[in-house]
Amino acid sequence: MSTTTTVDPSVSTSPLALDATDVPGACNLCGHNCGLLFDVEGGRIKKIRPDDRHARTEGYVCNKAYSIPKYIDHVQRLERPLRRREDGTFEEISWDTAVQEIAAKLTQLRNDHGPRSMAVFGLGGQANHLGALYLVNYLRQIGSDRWFCAWAQEKTQHNLLDQWMFDSPPMTWLHIDKPNTRYIVMIGTNPRISNNSTRAVDSYKVFEGDEDKRIVVVDPRTTEMTGRADRHVRLQPGSDAYFLLGLAAAIVQENLVDEGFLAHRTEGFEALQNALAPVDIDEMARRCGIDVDDIRLTAREFATAEGAGFVYDLGLEQSWFSTLTAYLMRVILTVTGNLARTGGAVFHETWIPPMRSADRLDEPPRAVASGIQGIKALSDFHMYSYNLAPEEITADHPERVRALIVDNANPWLSAADTHAWDEARKQLELLVCVEVAMTETARKADYVLPSAASQEKWETSIFPRRYPQVDVHLRPPVIPPRGESLPEPEIYARIIDAMELIEPAPAELVELAEKALEPGGSGAFLLKALELASQYGEADPQPRLGHWTYTTLGDKLPARALAFPWLLAHLNAMQRSAEVVRAFGPEWEGKDPFTLGAEAFRRMVEHTEGFVLAEIDPTDALDRNIGWENGRVRLAPEPMIEEIGRVLSNPPQRDPDYPFMLAGGTRSGWTANTIQRDPSWRKGRGPHCAVSVNAEDAERLGFESGDEVTVSSRRGGVRLPLVIDRKMLPGHISIPNGFGALYPADGSVDGELVMSGVSVNVLTDAQDRDPFTGCPHHKQVRCRIDRADAALSSNS
Repeated sequence: MSTTTTVDPSVSTSPLALDATDVPGACNLCGHNCGLLFDVEGGRIKKIRPDDRHARTEGYVCNKAYSIPKYIDHVQRLERPLRRREDGTFEEISWDTAVQEIAAKLTQLRNDHGPRSMAVFGLGGQANHLGALYLVNYLRQIGSDRWFCAWAQEKTQHNLLDQWMFDSPPMTWLHIDKPNTRYIVMIGTNPRISNNSTRAVDSYKVFEGDEDKRIVVVDPRTTEMTGRADRHVRLQPGSDAYFLLGLAAAIVQENLVDEGFLAHRTEGFEALQNALAPVDIDEMARRCGIDVDDIRLTAREFATAEGAGFVYDLGLEQSWFSTLTAYLMRVILTVTGNLARTGGAVFHETWIPPMRSADRLDEPPRAVASGIQGIKALSDFHMYSYNLAPEEITADHPERVRALIVDNANPWLSAADTHAWDEARKQLELLVCVEVAMTETARKADYVLPSAASQEKWETSIFPRRYPQVDVHLRPPVIPPRGESLPEPEIYARIIDAMELIEPAPAELVELAEKALEPGGSGAFLLKALELASQYGEADPQPRLGHWTYTTLGDKLPARALAFPWLLAHLNAMQRSAEVVRAFGPEWEGKDPFTLGAEAFRRMVEHTEGFVLAEIDPTDALDRNIGWENGRVRLAPEPMIEEIGRVLSNPPQRDPDYPFMLAGGTRSGWTANTIQRDPSWRKGRGPHCAVSVNAEDAERLGFESGDEVTVSSRRGGVRLPLVIDRKMLPGHISIPNGFGALYPADGSVDGELVMSGVSVNVLTDAQDRDPFTGCPHHKQVRCRIDRADAALSSNS
């Protein structure tokens, strides 16, 4: 019996082993992407363990990784392209048929309504980032800027402020230098559960018992982190902006600032002072429900620490005034001299070298319904929040979205306002779902295209986690793809070819590709490819460069999908050669960029446990990331000065009809966004999906743990069990994320579909969002709790 199998060249240009041990890979069930080793028998994963060699996680793993086989093999796994029939059922079709029909419909819509009638939703899910390099590139060639991305559902306010204040490249990410910091304000996160850190559990242990290091946790709940903190500031839910505004005002009003840094590296401090002067710190404390000393003491400790910074996540980012809170953290870091400082906040980088585009200060593209701008983040391409997508489809506007490609995302569960999505579907003329499983969104699609699972193809994880190292983890397929499923780059390359938007590669480039992997061959190929791609008179030759590399060089690489990593290896060698040499060693000094790029690609492919591609020089980090001509931080962007006034004039309000504040989408050890379909991956005592309620509130309402209740908002209601949670404040409730999937109760292909838990997004409103980014207010959803309504199903 053969122990190998031949697969599509987009997966691997060599046969894949069906039986193997210690195959390197990564977990795709959260953004931490821990390095793993897999044992394989008969093309199936049999054993999983942490990879001690992994450059970043070093053997760390949580319980979720061991459930990866449940993500890969289940009865809703897709193996062949599907097309919706008129009666709503699906039929299997060939790849050629699917690609030709989709390309024809996209071309017709583009011709009739313009390129902005097409949009992409999702793209680049957890540890599944390689396809994004291709589809964003093709979207650029199509002429559309519409990318509704999960990152923009959480974090683009940070990218926006980094561009407003620093003119930093969108590929960088300002974050705490945690290994060297002495003082952490942790707000809106519980990293011991959410894994929001490198080696999340272990990395905070160094603070315990060290009198020179302190952690202050700012959280309405008591959590696994609050018990390990030096102080717990237990503020009221939804009051984060008041706390941070009070903190900034205390630092400025008490003159706890770094005057030297302000004088030499900033502008606009007087305008900032004037904006903060009216802030009554006692009033901010009252709005937070805390003692004013919690604010003033934190301000003094932060300002005087030898390196201080913030650790934050969705609890802050999906709350009221989320763009302002991103601004206030940057203000505090800057005025205390903790910006781009060892132990403070530093600019992390990814394998896409930082670049500033010539048009970065131009008026950005905007959503047609709301006018909210697209924001460049992670790359030189604009993103929009998930929240904006439904109204961009239903808008009475000639540029409304008519065709949507959903890539490994499930907006009917994971995006706000399920009811808005139901309405939007009625006006979509084409919905294509590229997916591993038959999800709730796939069931709504016109075409469903099966993509290979994360462990069935070459893939990468790009989230920046370490500093000054720039880590890359490019990993091979662990097992063959199921059925006819394909990697996303191949799917999109076939569609773009069928649309005839990019010409076939010129013959001379095809010839040069034959020797592109030989010494000196990469330079000849790249220079000619750029020359030829630039001859079309379009501003950006990148789409042709990427596609031609894929179609000419791809089959000579370990997989076609590695064409873009090959290009990025050389781009790093050209644009940050000093940082690459610093990582590789002094023997690489003086090497030409093509030799250096070839070595970078070799290491990417051979070091499947991950490797350090580049190492940033911390001594010039500030200069690298401030792009303004005078080299100064702009402390007072006008929209944020105005936003301070809006916060001051808007104290917390109660809604007597919906008196509870819901933190929607909390995490636990048994949530994995909407990636897992089969509920049997969850172990232990349940209920895993319940509404957590303070004991006093439960007693007042006459509820006990286990009672079935209805939680309702102005948008909808869900029925689920209640659990009494003494970690919650009165008036504060929570429901976990990642539930609400329909899965056969008996685990059979044709079994009756039963909902696992409830979808919290039935309760959310797409209009309840930040005005600058569209980021949702999932952590402040006004709700009520009643005894279960027998007529109410799990979601309504």
